[in-house]
Amino acid sequence: MSWRVFAAAAIGKSHIDAGTPCQDAYACEVVEETLLAVVCDGAGSQPLSHIGSEALSRLVVRELARRVSEGESFATMDANAFHGVIGDLIALARAEIEVAAEAAGLLLSCYAATLVGAVATGDGGYLFHIGDGQGAVRPQVASEGEILSMPENGEYANETYFFSGEEWREHLRITPIATPIRTVALMTDGAAPFVMTKGNTSLYGPFIDPVEKYLATASEADGRAALASTLEDPRTYRITGDDKTLLLALWQ
Repeated sequence: MSWRVFAAAAIGKSHIDAGTPCQDAYACEVVEETLLAVVCDGAGSQPLSHIGSEALSRLVVRELARRVSEGESFATMDANAFHGVIGDLIALARAEIEVAAEAAGLLLSCYAATLVGAVATGDGGYLFHIGDGQGAVRPQVASEGEILSMPENGEYANETYFFSGEEWREHLRITPIATPIRTVALMTDGAAPFVMTKGNTSLYGPFIDPVEKYLATASEADGRAALASTLEDPRTYRITGDDKTLLLALWQ
């Protein structure tokens, strides 16, 4: 068995109308049957958050892949150890982005982005999360129930937390996956309204079931194209004007 990974990002109607770029990004690698995946959402209020989200996702996955290649086994670490290690890797990415910001004469906050990621083998692993967005895992045994990493919002409706904030470590959350995995889903908050049920309490079956069934046999190219087409469909504008990113990893 192995991971089959499909991901796509689509610009939101509000960004099309405003002439601003898609501020979502994702990165993923599979190293020695370990899934390493990150989805990021740039802050709409910051001018270079699209660069921040791309850099953060890429750098975190790069460092995870390097360490797995060197023999690190993240998915089998205890929770405290994993929390420390993933925090250190995010700190490395944060420092690299901050160097680029200073060289451009800018503040790190100009690159603000949220993050939701997964490190997993078919037998389990971890979700990790800063800010909003959503992580969800379907286990091989459906009766065990889905494993969720919920959005964390601030005091106000449109407020959340970013890797660039001074208190980012306090908002870094991990969720153990202590069961064999069927599907990992990572998404930005723009995709959640149709991928998740109301209240984000579970994956929305009428959406995810046919998508998962199709991706189970689709080629990598066809699967990515179909997922992108779904996210780009103008009918989604009635649900959300935000950018939409969805990463699905199937263990087969």
